[in-house]
Amino acid sequence: MSSGQKGPWTLRPNNYSVGTSLTLERRTLGDARARVSHEPVPHENEFIGAFDVHADALFRHAYFRISNRERALDLTQETFIKAWEYVRGGDEIRHWKSFLYRVLNNLIIDEYRRKKEQSLDALFADDPVRAEESIAVDGRGEMEDRLDEELLLAQMRSLILALPERHRTVLTLRYIDGFSLGEIARTLGTSENVISVRVHRATARLRKLCNQLNTL
Repeated sequence: MSSGQKGPWTLRPNNYSVGTSLTLERRTLGDARARVSHEPVPHENEFIGAFDVHADALFRHAYFRISNRERALDLTQETFIKAWEYVRGGDEIRHWKSFLYRVLNNLIIDEYRRKKEQSLDALFADDPVRAEESIAVDGRGEMEDRLDEELLLAQMRSLILALPERHRTVLTLRYIDGFSLGEIARTLGTSENVISVRVHRATARLRKLCNQLNTL
């Protein structure tokens, strides 16, 4: 988090495994207000509640799409920074889930634009540190199951990342995050019919990629 952009919370993962909880470290409300404002922050309790409910899922979403745990954590934190600044200004967020995913999606698009020169091989690179940790912690059977699961996830991620941005976004929201078509429409600011067509076309393209992979 950059200096000067602080709320009464910080993101702190226990480790960098996908699915690991992100904890909300609350300071006293008085201390938080002393640092950001002399007046109560509007909708602060709603903000804290939204963090508790959505932080884990946002982190997993970001990690799946950019394949980098540190950057996924940074983007998740930046998402909440922007939400905090929004409610600090007195604005109300009616649909927290859609708002947060819309902010995160825009940040991820910016991330793609900044790293256009990065090759797909780098995006899909293995994480040897995490692999060593998995071997040390798991038993043989559990380790093999996890490796199979991670291989499948990596293959799916590589295929989805090979799709155009508009397709990988809706597929991730639909099948990784479990969004309804209506939730995706609110998140991306378009109609449910448009999203339905986009999901159908994205699924068809993904199926074609899978078939091509299986024929190699």
